[in-house]
Amino acid sequence: MITFKKILVPTDFSKGAEGAYAVAQKIADRFGGQIDFIHVVPTLKYVNESIKRLGVPLDMNKDIYPRVIEEAEQNIKKAMNSYIADKNKGDAVVKIDRRPSETIIEHASKNNYDLILIGAKGAHQTKMLRGSVTERVIRRSKIPVFSVGDRFNADEVKNIMVTTDTSELSLASFPMAAALADSFGARLTLFHVIELYGSISEDIPRTPAKGETISIYEAIIERLNNFLTKRKIDNIHVQRTGVTFEDEVVITDGDQSRTIPLFTKIEKGVSAHYEIENYASESADLVIMATHGYSGFAHLILGSTAEKVAQYVSKPVLTVRPDEKDFEEA
Repeated sequence: MITFKKILVPTDFSKGAEGAYAVAQKIADRFGGQIDFIHVVPTLKYVNESIKRLGVPLDMNKDIYPRVIEEAEQNIKKAMNSYIADKNKGDAVVKIDRRPSETIIEHASKNNYDLILIGAKGAHQTKMLRGSVTERVIRRSKIPVFSVGDRFNADEVKNIMVTTDTSELSLASFPMAAALADSFGARLTLFHVIELYGSISEDIPRTPAKGETISIYEAIIERLNNFLTKRKIDNIHVQRTGVTFEDEVVITDGDQSRTIPLFTKIEKGVSAHYEIENYASESADLVIMATHGYSGFAHLILGSTAEKVAQYVSKPVLTVRPDEKDFEEA
């Protein structure tokens, strides 16, 4: 079963960063996890060098950074006291580095976090709906990254959209999607786009009596159950209801089991990311996607569709990178 025992929340103390705090607590309430905060103080390399050349009796490492670190630690503790329950409070981490995104990823990887939960935008706004640090973390992290805006309310999540190009790599995000849907009390929508100029679903045999859309739908459900079986995720499976495009995800927890409504939506369009953005903006509360679907370049960190969606979709996005063994078998 997917668990979130260690959650890392990067922050620059901006309003955008605050959007992640309450969501982290919501997830910790369900999974009993520890929440750590991290703040990265950007180094001022060129300022330090200029001060030295001018002969000013000031040392950044001795005179400036210690005070900045102390203030950052106080701000983290203040944020934790305001948003995080005592039982879930973890470490307040402050680091100094000129590349905040790389520092966040490295810290998360070394300390075995289950999730990075980050505000979609920090203090430095960009034309994209996700700031540069958030975008780099999404692009390069091997750990799942959940990016949220400051207006996101976890209690209002009713429909979680899971994108798939029908490949097994694209289905790697489904177990986490099921866990969050169970936590939020939401339904799941599997979303696939038949691109007009070619897509991987072309390899799915069409049954004349059923037509293209139903043939693809049935193949997606079959591949999803095969993926769960192959990955030995025994506590999650999809149960057909007999109603086309409407099924159930069954989650088993010991002797107990719960069901989550699962809908499959298949659209035709010129580009997958455009159709995903349209549906997400109108009907989804959260978008979950693997950071790589089918491609001839199996080791790309982020496929072009996922990259565009992560940058521009207005709803919260959770990206999951498949395991290395998934790439090897693709």
